[in-house]
Amino acid sequence: MKHPQRDKKRAGCSLVFLLTCGFLCLALLTGRVQTAFARSARFVSIQCQSRDDLHEFNDNIYLGKTLSRQILRKDVITVEDEVNAKVDFIVAKVQTVLNMYPRGIHFTLVILHDKKAVGRAYNQAYHKKVNYKAYYSLSRKTVYISADDASLRVLSHEIGHMVVDHFFKVRPPYNIHELMAQFAEKHVGD
Repeated sequence: MKHPQRDKKRAGCSLVFLLTCGFLCLALLTGRVQTAFARSARFVSIQCQSRDDLHEFNDNIYLGKTLSRQILRKDVITVEDEVNAKVDFIVAKVQTVLNMYPRGIHFTLVILHDKKAVGRAYNQAYHKKVNYKAYYSLSRKTVYISADDASLRVLSHEIGHMVVDHFFKVRPPYNIHELMAQFAEKHVGD
């Protein structure tokens, strides 16, 4: 016995499935879907193009035994949880080192594969070729960092820029910005 309603439902589900697949393929072909991982934490929204890059980044952000113990006390189950906990912890540490606690601090962290990808992102935004491991975009409130070259020092430096940017209503001169970021870089691991 035929069931016309069941057949209509199946046809509707098939159509929805095909349309969804079509849109995903179109998005992939046009480059609109670029993130394999995106998640928000207390201070940061993290975007990463591949899980391998996320793992590489996590492995390269070594906090040392003392700081790592503090991270492990949190609800860390997945590598995503660990990265979020590490970045939030580093932001709090940079704020303490700089004695700057801006309200409503939140930024985006984009983890790219290597320095070439960071350079391409910088060139796309500012039309200038660079060979940076990482940089902070003041206008986008975003840190771009190479997973291959990530370290506690590099990340602390860029987060230092971000904290200074959020703290002052009128942006300080670049040299002052850089000195504060270098101070954060030097003292976060202490």
